[in-house]
Amino acid sequence: MLLLLAALACFVGAYVQTAIGFGMAIIAAPILFYLSPALVPAPLMLVLLVMCLLNGWRFRKGLELNLLAPALLARIPGCALGVVLLALVSQQSLAILIAITIMLGVLVRLKDIALPMNRTNLAIGGFMSGVMGTSTTIGGPPMVLVLHGADIHRIRANLAGFFVVSTLMSVGALILGGYLSLHHVKLALPLVPATFLGNWVAARTLHLVSRPVMHYGSLLLCTFAVIGMLINTFS
Repeated sequence: MLLLLAALACFVGAYVQTAIGFGMAIIAAPILFYLSPALVPAPLMLVLLVMCLLNGWRFRKGLELNLLAPALLARIPGCALGVVLLALVSQQSLAILIAITIMLGVLVRLKDIALPMNRTNLAIGGFMSGVMGTSTTIGGPPMVLVLHGADIHRIRANLAGFFVVSTLMSVGALILGGYLSLHHVKLALPLVPATFLGNWVAARTLHLVSRPVMHYGSLLLCTFAVIGMLINTFS
């Protein structure tokens, strides 16, 4: 039952990320953490890497590497700080950090917040994405905040490209920090087929789904997931 629920979370997360450019970790992290804290961050990071590679290939034609360069460079020290956080914070503190990160993502989507898409903001977004992505697997909100004002196709392509490189960075940081082992790979493998399926279904059914339903439905799911995770952690 636990595996089925975890796979369902990855399926829904993969669908949403393919549809809007980010969201898999926001949806899957609190649910997986609720089911078993061992699934976050390392196993989910590996599953997320599969998702990022799929979308990176799908949206490769719209990728702008020059635009992403400041964010990717700044993410390196961000990843290092994320590993330090994993070493210092307790499980309860990590749960709070995940909750704050998720609600930031929800706020970005609800308020339609956008920052100027310049090199400074991209660097800040990349750094914060590294910190949050490595420690909680949820690195999307800072970059979405910077890219949010762009065309949806441009957002999808550049977030997909950013996440390929940045998730590889986070995986490397977790390995070097001793937080990713063969045990975590074994935990991640059963969740990969659901991720493939979510991506495949999304690519073929997006035209059938109302954007407001996708938008507000994913935000509602995120909010309930955070509440459930916090209740489980502090009960």
